Amino acid sequence: MEITTLTSKEFESFAKKNKYVTFYQKESWGKLKEKNGWKYELLGMKDKDKVVAATLLLEKDMPLGLKMFYAPRGFLIDFLDTKLLDNFVKAIKKYLKDKGAAFLKIDPYVVHLERDVNGDVVEGGTDNTPLVDHLKELGFIHHGFNIDSSKELQPRWMFTLDLKDRSVDDLMMNMIKPTRKNVKQTIKLGLTMEFIGEEGLTEFKKITDHTGDRRGFIDRPLSYYQEMFKYLGDDIKILLCYLEPDKSIGLFQKEIDTINGFSDITDKRKEEIASYEKKINELKEVKEKHGDKIPLAGSMFISCEKELLNLFGGGYDEFMRYDAMYGIQWEAIKYAKENGYELYNFYGIEGNFKKENNPMYGVYEFKKGFGGKVVELIGEFDLPISKSKYNLYKAAFGTYKKAKNLKSKIRSKK
Repeated sequence: MEITTLTSKEFESFAKKNKYVTFYQKESWGKLKEKNGWKYELLGMKDKDKVVAATLLLEKDMPLGLKMFYAPRGFLIDFLDTKLLDNFVKAIKKYLKDKGAAFLKIDPYVVHLERDVNGDVVEGGTDNTPLVDHLKELGFIHHGFNIDSSKELQPRWMFTLDLKDRSVDDLMMNMIKPTRKNVKQTIKLGLTMEFIGEEGLTEFKKITDHTGDRRGFIDRPLSYYQEMFKYLGDDIKILLCYLEPDKSIGLFQKEIDTINGFSDITDKRKEEIASYEKKINELKEVKEKHGDKIPLAGSMFISCEKELLNLFGGGYDEFMRYDAMYGIQWEAIKYAKENGYELYNFYGIEGNFKKENNPMYGVYEFKKGFGGKVVELIGEFDLPISKSKYNLYKAAFGTYKKAKNLKSKIRSKK
């Protein structure tokens, strides 16, 4: 069996049924990457005209005349079918050698060790260490079991929530108490949640720019988000959270009226009234300063078959006290459940679950509060096609990386 080019229909039909499919292994992703300097192909292997393995393959021209190929989130194949995997790897090596490739990179959407909500390995659970060893035997170079997300192209560690056979009430009760309290506070405040289309991108871009400044990274240009909408279509969704002061004031006033309706106004009830009145006055000041409808935060989601994934999001520092991101996550979880998704993916976390001296622990702690589990993937691999070209790439890239790190250190000292 040899590698062959698949039609869009053949590829999408096979991908849809594959257990390892993600949005990274869809033709729409290839078209998006093509607009950003990559080439893409839809490749597969057939047995008597039946597709048995496939991959979206991205190609990038690099300095020194080198060519890098990348199968994002790995091949669409039964990784546990050793014979099929061996044949596919052998065929794709031949195919890439003919194209003058330096190497192929993959980062399969395959679990390494099954883990629980705390990141602990589940006794008797899934263990794909033998697959890692077999890929090495096939010539792949493993980048290791990194816990630092900055060392991987795509997150190796994620946090997910199983939605199958669970009601919305079950999902609410599955949260830890502080998270459930914060979610209910956003409901009580009456925060407005809106799924937006391309027309709302400007507002979302303001939020991501602000978040980038706060976290120290440069956000992608608006044109990139516009291209995402163009090529990913209905698979992409953006959810914005707004504060409407008059709406919130009305809800708090209703609470006050309810309390005043009791025949016995206890000291505790008086304190509740005072608390609501204080919030009302604060909201009036916020309205005077920021207007009738105030954007607080936003997140971008991508769907693929039965999974809804929270790609990234952000919010304004000034309004963190309203816990908008809790409201956004809950709204997205409900949307996923109501629309037939079986898995909600909070996406990237670090593989360090200790709180001490861990600046990224808060990201994990926030996601953990909604219930669910830690997912650890097998990691990133390089398959050298030409050893001389691959060694040249490593030498050149290593020099570039050292120069980049040195530049960052010099800047940080200024």
